[in-house]
Amino acid sequence: MPSAPELKDIARTATDRGFLWQVTSDGHSSWLYGTMHVAKLNWAFPGPLIRAALRQSDTIAVELSLSDPATLQVLRAKEDPARLQHLVDTHRKARLDEIAAQQCLPPYAFDALATGMEAAALVSLSGRKDGIYPDYAIDSVIQGYARSVHKPIVPLETATAQRQLLIGTTAAEEDALIDDALHDLSSDTGRKELLAIATMWANSDLNKLEHYREWCDCLKTAQEKAHTKAMLDDRNIEMARKIIQMHISGHKLFVAVGALHMSGPNGLPALLRKEGFKVTQIVPAPSATASQL
Repeated sequence: MPSAPELKDIARTATDRGFLWQVTSDGHSSWLYGTMHVAKLNWAFPGPLIRAALRQSDTIAVELSLSDPATLQVLRAKEDPARLQHLVDTHRKARLDEIAAQQCLPPYAFDALATGMEAAALVSLSGRKDGIYPDYAIDSVIQGYARSVHKPIVPLETATAQRQLLIGTTAAEEDALIDDALHDLSSDTGRKELLAIATMWANSDLNKLEHYREWCDCLKTAQEKAHTKAMLDDRNIEMARKIIQMHISGHKLFVAVGALHMSGPNGLPALLRKEGFKVTQIVPAPSATASQL
């Protein structure tokens, strides 16, 4: 871990990364910021344009408030005993635990989590081989900033809904999600895609973000298409509804959610544009985007 002076130097020289839009309606502006749930240390500090948007906002809107005890209680709830026994009997639990050991994680690391949550966590943790860590998640950094300056943090989603996306609502759904994660982990597919998304984010590669579904390798089957729709499109509709509602009520929001929620015709910038918002690209600068095309 860098020393305090080194951290100050990293913060002082931080550049803008990710994707930022100013959205204006009803005489005032809010901001949409596409974040990354894993990152490198020197990516974690916001650059000048993002800091300016944070200062001008009065409320930070996020997927989930990571400091809310009730939220953490739901996310950390243990597996249903019958489901857990099924996952033990089918050796899915053992295979995940074996991968956890290969990642140098202690055997008790996921004792308190549902097995589907363990699978999702292992995919995120696989990026450590490439120097990207959940410890430096941009969402966490933004929420830490909000707490330090006493700005309210408002969740756009519920912990229950996110948990269901990760573990499924039935045993069959959880089996399928775990099987996908096991495939991604054993083949390194998940790690490679995670690195591709992280690199895209660090470079503010908007062209690649807009064409995510053309290269993501996540739409091969009907099941994958349905899961991608549930993870992105369906959530975006509800997020956009809440963002619009809060903006109209007078809040100057800084919305910090995963960058993939900003992608394509069903992304948040496009949805707000359809609702009459003026949407202005800030990061990357429009000229930088043109050079990517």
